[in-house]
Formats: sequence, structure tokens, C-alpha cells
Amino acid sequence: MKKFIMALLTVTLIVSSFGCEKKQTDNSSNNSEITESSETPTIQPDPYSVKTSSVSSSTATKKSTEKSTEKTTSTVTTATESTETSTEKIEDVTEADPLGAGAFSYDKDGALQFTEEPETDNEQLMMSAGQALFESACRYQWIYTVGCPYEIDTESVVENGFGWKYYKITDENIHSIADIENDYYAVFSERYPNEDLKMLYLEFEDGVYALNGQREMNPYYSVSKIVDIQSQTDDEIFFTVENYYEGTDTSPDEPYSEKETFSMVIAGNKIRVGQFRLPY
Repeated sequence: MKKFIMALLTVTLIVSSFGCEKKQTDNSSNNSEITESSETPTIQPDPYSVKTSSVSSSTATKKSTEKSTEKTTSTVTTATESTETSTEKIEDVTEADPLGAGAFSYDKDGALQFTEEPETDNEQLMMSAGQALFESACRYQWIYTVGCPYEIDTESVVENGFGWKYYKITDENIHSIADIENDYYAVFSERYPNEDLKMLYLEFEDGVYALNGQREMNPYYSVSKIVDIQSQTDDEIFFTVENYYEGTDTSPDEPYSEKETFSMVIAGNKIRVGQFRLPY
């Protein structure tokens, strides 16, 4: 009888152990599915909304203009689906004036256009404009410096001294780096020249070639928000922008933020990007 009882207990323990292992395996499988289906968070259109820990990548970190959409056949794709929005129009992504007053809008190049002379003493309006322009700056900086806003010929390739491959731009309006700079400085102020353009684009007798690097964006980047106005002059306003991240490679579950200076340069009714750094 004792032997029978011991045998029965042994069978019971084995069955219980098997059940636990199966339950753990099932839970692990479910967790894996959740991780795979999560998407990289990007910029929120509404700078005044509260971001949760998970944001759909359908919103834009970087949206091209109508002009860029028509020209670009080689868009940024290495950042998975989070950069697919590079081919959408700005107007389809976010209302330029989050306050809904209609005081300004995006022009065809991606700068801000005020309907009247900007009320620079209206702090709320200027912060709203700063947020809209910062988001545009992110989109265009990505397009010009990570990808290429023009149609390229991937069969026509040159290399520089480091072995980097450059592809010929086939857009009929681009004949020199100066043409690219004209487009770029329609959004960004020449007060803050971007010397990287001369490294990202090479000019030859037969045309201009683009690096079209297509790197991935920072997967931990979450959102950027204008938090205050630092100072202003007659034609430039300096803001504090706070960039939020959900972690790092070494600490993926430890969110943090960084504050930097962003500025917009005012020229009549048009406002362009001044001091700026791409946060991802």
C-alpha cells in the first residue's frame, strides 16, 4: 500500500510539473507576439496631447512636401514602417496651427506662412508655431540628410574616397549642389548653414549625385515638445525643446528626456528653421 501511495504521488508531481511548464511556455509565446507587433513611436501631430507608452507609427516623424512626394522614388525604407510617412504630404499629417486659429500654415516648401504679420508678443501663438516648425524641420532634415528628396538612378553610381556610394539625381531641375541648397534653404534659414550637404551630395560634370544613406531612426525616440521661450530678437525666437526617449540600448525600459535649443527665423510673414538638431 505504501508503495502504491508513493507511486501515485510521483505521477501527480510529474503531471503538475508538466502543466506549469506548458503554462509558462504559452505565456512566453504571447509575450513574444506582443513584442513583434509593437511599432516604433514617432512624432505626435498634436504637441499639446499627452503621449502614452505606445504610439502608432502612422503619425509622422518625417513627412515630405507635395514637391518631394512627386519627385521621390527612393524614399527612406530602412527604418521599417516608421519612415513610410516620408512620402506623404504635410497637409495630410497635421494641422499647421494646433490652436485652430488658422494664424499660419505650411507653405509648399515646408516653412511656416502667417496670414498676417506674426504677433511675436503672443507667447502661446509663438510656441504653437515653434512646435509646428520643429516637426517640419524633423521631416525635412530627414529627407535631405538621411534619404534624398529627388528621383535617383541606382544604376549610375560613383564612390568617394571612403568608398561611399552616391547615386545620380535624375531630376531635371537639379544641375548643381546650389540647386539643392536653394530647395533646402526654403525651409531652413541660411543663418545656420548645413555643411553636411556638401558631403551628402557630390557634383560632377554629368550631374549631381546623392549619398541617400537611408539609416534607421532611433527606435527609442518618442516625441518632442516645445516647453518654453528662452529669448527673442527682432527676427528670431529661441525655444527650449524637450526630446523624449523610452530608453537606450543598455537601458531599454528607462525613459529619459533631453532639452535643447531650437529657433525660428522670421522674415516678414514667412518663418524658417533656425538652430536645430534632428532628435533621432
